[in-house]
Amino acid sequence: MFNFGTIAAILAFSSIASAAPANRREEWTTSYTTPSISGTATGWVPHETSPASSHSASLSYIQSTSSTEEAAASATTGNAPAPTGAGSPATPTGLSKVQQILLSDTRVDAINNVLKDDADFVFDFNKARKFGPGEGGEVVTANRKAFPALTGTGIGMAVGFLGPCGFNTPHVHNRATELLIVTKGKVVSEMVVENGVENADKKPRDIMNTIEELQATPYFMGALHTQFNPTCDDVVFIAPLSSEDFGANTIAQAYFSLEDDTIRAAAGNHIDGADVDKFRGILST
Repeated sequence: MFNFGTIAAILAFSSIASAAPANRREEWTTSYTTPSISGTATGWVPHETSPASSHSASLSYIQSTSSTEEAAASATTGNAPAPTGAGSPATPTGLSKVQQILLSDTRVDAINNVLKDDADFVFDFNKARKFGPGEGGEVVTANRKAFPALTGTGIGMAVGFLGPCGFNTPHVHNRATELLIVTKGKVVSEMVVENGVENADKKPRDIMNTIEELQATPYFMGALHTQFNPTCDDVVFIAPLSSEDFGANTIAQAYFSLEDDTIRAAAGNHIDGADVDKFRGILST
């Protein structure tokens, strides 16, 4: 059985232990500020292409920003009302549709409170076309920024329009595998997968095929690939991608974005500094 002295000691310790969190909470309150959410959702930056040396024209990647612009215009600018009960979501302020969807508790909330219009579930690739700046055609992309209804689905889409001899310059997709399907005409497809995938000569293997109408070919995530229209007719292809934020990185522009010394070293120091600037100047902007 505890004696009076033991009980008094326990009570004294308990009072100290219970007081410490209160003091600590005051320190946290005065020293820590909860980060705020700001900015807009980012999507696939249109990947620019360089003029092809052996092909007549290159194409450009574009994306529609109409959905995001509409979301910004319609977003509430006042203070968000407090929830009135369980299941009553707070109204976000100044957020894009993608941000509102990502902050929704459930998909049901996202559809009921953000994607209220049936038209939110339709993306028009024809209306999204810009007809430039690439002379060889364009690729219209539907990622979650351009088409917020894709948010959380893990899928995106691109539709390519290649003019005669149009060339989609070499690029990679940072976060997605692509399945290209030709729906009109044909394209010459090339893909270099990764280090270690070699041909009989122990050199990097270039997987090259002519993809005819209603044929398909995959491009693995991060694999370098390109398409070329070898005909004098227009070509159309569709390309589902395994991410709603697939990304793209054009290799020529990326390489020549490095420091001059790095570029020269990668080329065995056989490129003069003036040539580096010359190469940069002929890439599309």
